[in-house]
Amino acid sequence: MKYLLTFKPLKNFFFGNDKTFSDDYLAISEYFPQNTQLLGALRLFIAEQNKLMHVHRNGKYSNEPNELKKLIGTASSKDFSTNADLGKIQNLSQMFLVNSSLNDAYFKTPLDIEISEDGVKFYELAHIENDYFLQNYDVKKASSQKLGNSQFWKNYIDKQELSKENFEDMSNIFISHSQVGIGLENKKTIEGAFYSKTDYQLKNGFLFGCLIELDEEIISDGIIQIGAESSLFELKILPYEKTQLTSHPIVSQLFNQPQKGEKAVAMSDVILESTEEFHAYFTIVPFDKNFAMLKSENESFQGKSKEKNFAKFEGKTEQKRLIPAGTVSYIKEQVMPHNQTLGAYAKMGYNQFITTKI
Repeated sequence: MKYLLTFKPLKNFFFGNDKTFSDDYLAISEYFPQNTQLLGALRLFIAEQNKLMHVHRNGKYSNEPNELKKLIGTASSKDFSTNADLGKIQNLSQMFLVNSSLNDAYFKTPLDIEISEDGVKFYELAHIENDYFLQNYDVKKASSQKLGNSQFWKNYIDKQELSKENFEDMSNIFISHSQVGIGLENKKTIEGAFYSKTDYQLKNGFLFGCLIELDEEIISDGIIQIGAESSLFELKILPYEKTQLTSHPIVSQLFNQPQKGEKAVAMSDVILESTEEFHAYFTIVPFDKNFAMLKSENESFQGKSKEKNFAKFEGKTEQKRLIPAGTVSYIKEQVMPHNQTLGAYAKMGYNQFITTKI
């Protein structure tokens, strides 16, 4: 059964990223948690609610490890790419935004539109022989750092007129706060080391949300920590079929295999070795993301320069390449990237697409 989970921040929140431990001691939160962060927080929360996990200052332990495995599975950061066992969790979506009325949800806009003071328009794909390009493309105006509501996505999918009224600016929803602190290592002050930390709070009227599909209802309302220790959220659970989001053009397609189409739009971050796996003749992806959550046996990571930040985590983590949500790919042969070889990653909200006509 599917459930809608909502998360109301109880104070400012901080979600780490691959730049959190930078040399200049700048710590800037992401707007949304990594999918691995969200999954880890929910698995711990479920285990504690079912009295199968106990947490104390020296770590976590379970008195019934076999029952715990049945509940939340055996997949871990060591084998997420090969082990799909998440216990009673069948699927978990990426985190998105919902309004407090729970009648609309917001997702990052695609990169094949132009947003300017004059309005919003589609870019048209053109080609000369085998060279494809977007006509009059302006990277400064094409941005995934907007959030589109259900009406935007309906119009986008049907290729109808787009309106600025159906957008929300990230800076209007995520209110930033900065503070300066003293650098620590192993809970000890580093002489002369300072850092600047930027975290966020949500504008009134918005909540975080995600979908979860469970074998049985194993989770209930409560207070959950996601990300930094101070990032606490009030979690509420609702049967998805009883919400007003069942007709949302994106939410309703989560966990479904995308239909064949001419253009694929990434609604979540995408794990692929390269853009060639899109089976596309043209892809709009201006930047990559990374996360460092996995125990590494990866030779390419071991070969990186031995800077102090890398050295600290060498042998423990691996930089995993992500293609960001909002990427648009014009599909060749109408073949979609599939999740069959992703293991648990396929169950935690990566590689979510919608398809449309050009």
